[in-house]
Amino acid sequence: MNIIGENGDLGRSTSYTNTQLKVLLVYSNTPMDNLMPVSVSTLSGALKQKGFHNIKLFDTTYYPLDKYGPGGAERKDSLAVAEFSYKEAGIKFQETNIFDDFRKLIEDFKPDLLGLSTVEPTHLLGMDLLNSVKDLHIPTIVGGVYTTFSPEEVIKEESVDMICLGEGEQTIVEICEKMSSNQDLTSIENIWIKQDGKTYKNPKSQLENMDDLPILDFSIFNEKRVYRPMAGKMYRMAPIEFSRGCMYKCTYCSAPMFEEYFENEGTWLRNRSLENIRKEMEFQIDNYNIEYFYFVSETFLGIPMQRIRDFCDMYADIRLPFWFNTRPETISEDRVKMLEDIGCHRMSIGIECGNEAYRRNLLKRPVSNKKILEACDIVAKSSIQLSVNNVIGLPEETREMIFDTIYLNRKITADNYSCSVFQPYHGTHLYKHCVEKGIYPPEKICQTVSAPSPLVQGHITAQEIAGLQKTFQLYIKLPESEFDLIRKAEKSDEEGKRAYKDLSKIFHELASQKEASQEEISKKNVSAHRQSPQGFKNCQIERPCKNGVNEAYLA
Repeated sequence: MNIIGENGDLGRSTSYTNTQLKVLLVYSNTPMDNLMPVSVSTLSGALKQKGFHNIKLFDTTYYPLDKYGPGGAERKDSLAVAEFSYKEAGIKFQETNIFDDFRKLIEDFKPDLLGLSTVEPTHLLGMDLLNSVKDLHIPTIVGGVYTTFSPEEVIKEESVDMICLGEGEQTIVEICEKMSSNQDLTSIENIWIKQDGKTYKNPKSQLENMDDLPILDFSIFNEKRVYRPMAGKMYRMAPIEFSRGCMYKCTYCSAPMFEEYFENEGTWLRNRSLENIRKEMEFQIDNYNIEYFYFVSETFLGIPMQRIRDFCDMYADIRLPFWFNTRPETISEDRVKMLEDIGCHRMSIGIECGNEAYRRNLLKRPVSNKKILEACDIVAKSSIQLSVNNVIGLPEETREMIFDTIYLNRKITADNYSCSVFQPYHGTHLYKHCVEKGIYPPEKICQTVSAPSPLVQGHITAQEIAGLQKTFQLYIKLPESEFDLIRKAEKSDEEGKRAYKDLSKIFHELASQKEASQEEISKKNVSAHRQSPQGFKNCQIERPCKNGVNEAYLA
């Protein structure tokens, strides 16, 4: 087995059998982001499939970690999320110190390998955890999207011995097999490894066959992690990986760059067989009493009609509520009807930006507002709940363009209107664009989409973007006559806080009275509840132009 030598390199020790080798997986997560992840679940499943059963997990989900940015806990209190209670599932924050708990687990378990899985918003937390125990000299490997596209930055960390680039299921198994038999690790595909005072940078391996992947292993998690809120209720929810990859080229997404990264190792877009998916769902139902599924897919309905029919035929025997993400181009009446018949509970449709020219030319999403409205209308007329996803604070996006997004959403009848703040994540073409424009430093690491905008732009501030995100739901739900008041609520001063409190009360009353006309209720509630704080009457809003767009995007 390889261990850390006195010189900081991987050294030699005695060999271990598969049953003896101990692996501690580390999942650094933002607070209360409750859906169990595919990442460490499939790694644990892959190891156990090959006989490595001595696996434990350190999961940061239930720790309050303000230093590392917002998470699910903050979204709970936003207007974009239906009210729910963690207490319903017996969930609460850990009261102990995260670094003390991490060290104690390591000292008690005595792992032979630490495997850290991160995404960019959680990378710094993961590295802080590894740095806190580097004195224990346990071999470490780090993987994830950020690591794949920023390998030089990650491998130079003193507490990192190996990194995995791309998919890690085969890689971690091969590492553990060679550690168990005391073999050299420096030739393993997909990894960079420090050894003998230098770094070995090995080539990529072939992409995984989706049907060869193991059933996700949730047994390593706290028993409460199976609960996840949806539409105001806590469900025992499990993710099911439906596919990997995407045929679309959205510039804010890592999928196109993964396609480029693996162009010689196979097809990035892969589907699992429906029989394989069925077996996993039945296993999760039997073993974890699952009552709700989330299908993990970049674009769930971006598949041939026959596969949709076959999926619906298969799922008719399962009939648990489920949820997925898709695009407006994939929506049709017959598809929605089939999904409705088998118990689909919710679908999320990506809108992202309401300005057609910007969306087409910079985001590479060539879909018209007309098609978006038609798709949303089809879903709205069904029994399936509709969630629409939006992003603001995009590079060179003006306040007027953000209002293009707001006005488009005002035409949509949905159950949820999410609004994220754009983050230029490594491994996306839009990250490169922001760096080239000089509005984002390349060495910076992004936080979650609930965090303030990291872009430095002269025409709009991070504070203004944050205010628009906070009031996004109000601009959609309340009449235009109240836009002056809502703009005041964007501010974080005392008047702004008072306005936001008053408007939030109105918003919640609207939500509780869905049967009546929105316009009638809006006007009635505004009239009844407005406090008319000093100065609101004379506050003038900058009226957005319907076609407000930078000329550069009109080509």
